[in-house]
Amino acid sequence: MPQVIKDLAIAIAKETENSDFHPQSCLINLYRKGEKLGMHKDNTEENLSAPIISVSLGCTGILVLGGFLRTDETKQYIVQSGDVIVMGGESRNYFHSFKGIVPNTSNLLKNGGRLNLTIRQVN
Repeated sequence: MPQVIKDLAIAIAKETENSDFHPQSCLINLYRKGEKLGMHKDNTEENLSAPIISVSLGCTGILVLGGFLRTDETKQYIVQSGDVIVMGGESRNYFHSFKGIVPNTSNLLKNGGRLNLTIRQVN
């Protein structure tokens, strides 16, 4: 992982009172028109108390956030380029999904789309 991403994640973690965060993994997803990610939990890491930090770049997207159970009520959030989401504390274990992008809301990427950097501490 490039040092600039590690430094960004550490700074974000400190701002959200997670000063013991040590970034070890960065998953990069590219979403184009019509692509989405189903409802899931991020729970494969050894350390489930460390927050997950998500950085959005490119087109506006729609995040769906639920609760501890897949059947819990959900709420949709508009996520714009440059937005950062920190899932920590209780929300660290919430079900969530990505409903898709809003096309033509950014020219950051050559052919549109959205990049999402998901930064985690594994152990």
